Amino acid sequence: MQPNMDPRNLINALHQNAAVELVSLMDGFYSNIEDGLFELAYTNENQDQQRRTVELMRELRFRREHLLKVFSRRLQSAVEAWFAEDKTPEYLEERLDADRIATKCASHFSGLLQMIAERAGQATGREMDRRALPISPEEVSYHFVMSCRTLEFDQMSVSTVHGLFQRFVLERMGSVYAIINQKLHDNGFCTRAEQDNSSVFSA
Repeated sequence: MQPNMDPRNLINALHQNAAVELVSLMDGFYSNIEDGLFELAYTNENQDQQRRTVELMRELRFRREHLLKVFSRRLQSAVEAWFAEDKTPEYLEERLDADRIATKCASHFSGLLQMIAERAGQATGREMDRRALPISPEEVSYHFVMSCRTLEFDQMSVSTVHGLFQRFVLERMGSVYAIINQKLHDNGFCTRAEQDNSSVFSA
């Protein structure tokens, strides 16, 4: 990637790289989920909950390829959100679920995400909300929740899957965000603090 390349091409390239990393994390999530569910079933003394956990394990194994394809397709199509002013209508209940799942990750990476939002705002010529970044924890979680809409889970199963998604995907997003932030920085897009410091030193 060459410094000072066209902002749209840069954003597209960064988004594609992030999408590849996220799909890899999702693949790892589905690879590890059976172990996580088996551990939950083994340590739960309630036989009914054990049975439901085992059924959930089978369902996710059977639907894994489809779920990955839907998630990947949604993530790939989100690249235009870096530049679009109008957002696609959302499903409110799923959005609330996604925001809830993303809370811990969003808090942990808030500083890094804010820098990305400011740099991306400079690249696209408009203000960007950190939460609305196409690769923000909230948006990634929303893609995940939407990819699971066709599954009929009970509340316990939903909570279990969401917890494992946090563990195997969201908590491992730091390197993805660090790379995006560094690439934007290397291509000359600054945060407000960097712009203020530059103004002070040039005065």
